Formats: sequence, structure tokens, C-alpha cells
Amino acid sequence: MKRVLVADPDADVRSLIQTTLRKLGYEPVCPSACLSGPPPQVDAVVLEPSGPYGHAVLRRFGEDAPPVICFSIYPPEAGLAPSGSVAYLVKPSSCDELGEALRDLFAA
Repeated sequence: MKRVLVADPDADVRSLIQTTLRKLGYEPVCPSACLSGPPPQVDAVVLEPSGPYGHAVLRRFGEDAPPVICFSIYPPEAGLAPSGSVAYLVKPSSCDELGEALRDLFAA
């Protein structure tokens, strides 16, 4: 089962994404797993790039950062996505859109 870290500062949004991931057959990983010690082993990160929270979580991985799917309230034109992001979804996006982005990522 693929493990996906959910890095969103809003607890309600994070919970919704985690529930969606479970329904799609992925194992959601809470960002608190990144707060101490080595970062968790995950296959991807769903990241809200608009504030320091998500970027702080991502920095814990250093150069070994997994692929990032941005899930933001801002459009891609805002230029908030970390380099190397594999997808950019604007909230509110459907569960199907998130599932499609993950399927595309893991099919590559």
C-alpha cells in the first residue's frame, strides 16, 4: 500500500484528505510523524504550499523528498509550488481529481 503524507495546516482539510486517501486505497501519514527524528518513509506528499507549514514539513526530507502533489487555495500562477511538483490541484478539488493525480504519479 502506498503511503502519502498529508501536509495541510488546517486540521479539517487534513482530515478530509486523509479520509479520501483511505477510500482510494492509500495509507495517509500525519505530518506530526515529521516533527522529530528522521522523516517517515512515504511515497508522496499532498502539500498546501501557501504557507510555511507545508514547506517546513517538506524541508525535513532534504534532497530525498518524495514527489509532491500541491493542493492549494491559490492557483498555480501564484508560483507557490515547490520545484519538482508533479501535480497542482486547486481547492476545492474533487476526490476523483486527487485520485487521478495519485494514479498518474504511481503509474509513471
